[in-house]
Amino acid sequence: MTAKMMNGILFIIAGLGSIAVYMVLGETGLLGTAHTEKIAAYALVTIPLAFMMTRNVARNPFIDTGLLIIVVGLTMGLVGDAINSTEISAESDLIAEAVGMTAWSIMYLGYFITGIGYLQTNLFPKWLSGLLSVVSLVTFASIAISSPEFLSNNGESIVIPLWMLNSLVLVILGIFTMRRAE
Repeated sequence: MTAKMMNGILFIIAGLGSIAVYMVLGETGLLGTAHTEKIAAYALVTIPLAFMMTRNVARNPFIDTGLLIIVVGLTMGLVGDAINSTEISAESDLIAEAVGMTAWSIMYLGYFITGIGYLQTNLFPKWLSGLLSVVSLVTFASIAISSPEFLSNNGESIVIPLWMLNSLVLVILGIFTMRRAE
């Protein structure tokens, strides 16, 4: 398997993996919350791996900076999800939301900065790099400026569609990566 094929597959898993886990395993009740979060975490690890592999094709300080921010945000987000899945106490959800929303917004800030780096390269079409930047900036801003109470009450109607849109962009990045000329 070529490196670009593997990179494309990682982008597609990054885009669809956690959605599939949450919807197929979590929502249907096949697995409990703790197991669903654990399996989703394994799928989410493909996000920095996919972005990291593009560094081997084109180097850019924005790509490197964005990747580092993605890793930090993803790590924090996985901790928030793990806290949420343990259900240790009534405060677990509150702690998980406080950590998670900050963390996930940081991860999308990393997507945005990486998208700016992609705009400065020929890795992807300019429209796709721009789309990554715009969608991730909107997601970052929506989560970052919203209060925890607002996100608790309205998060599903805002965060989930933006998450799905970002996931779609990752899948498209994967397709373009696999089709990229050597």
